[in-house]
Amino acid sequence: MPLDLSSLLDVSHLATFIGGAAIGSAGQYLAERFTDQRRAQESASRNKKQFAELNEIMGALFKEMVDDLKGDKSCVIREFVILHNERIMFNSDTPRFAYYETKHPNIRNQVALLTEAGYLQGVTVGSAPIFRMQEPFVSMLRGL
Repeated sequence: MPLDLSSLLDVSHLATFIGGAAIGSAGQYLAERFTDQRRAQESASRNKKQFAELNEIMGALFKEMVDDLKGDKSCVIREFVILHNERIMFNSDTPRFAYYETKHPNIRNQVALLTEAGYLQGVTVGSAPIFRMQEPFVSMLRGL
């Protein structure tokens, strides 16, 4: 049976095309994977920098939050209420930390910055401002 060169060329062209397509697809997949990895690293770096800047601005509040989180035996309290001073009573069925405007005069502005950064979520019910700390923020606080 004689060897037909035209069929060999057709097969080699087809194999080359398929091989090139596979290499191109693999290259595209790896490029997207490494780009996603780089973006995640850049995002984590930005978050650490933002947290450090906010810690510089409101170190006293962060310190009190860290102390409260460390003192929480249940390790599950995430909400806090802002009260004007220590003489004001706040009753709730849910355990919460309390921070006072007399101790942190700019706490409302500080909390606004933390909320904007995605570290807190407003969960106010009624007239007392209540906020919930997000888990990534709690983790960063615990790392201080």
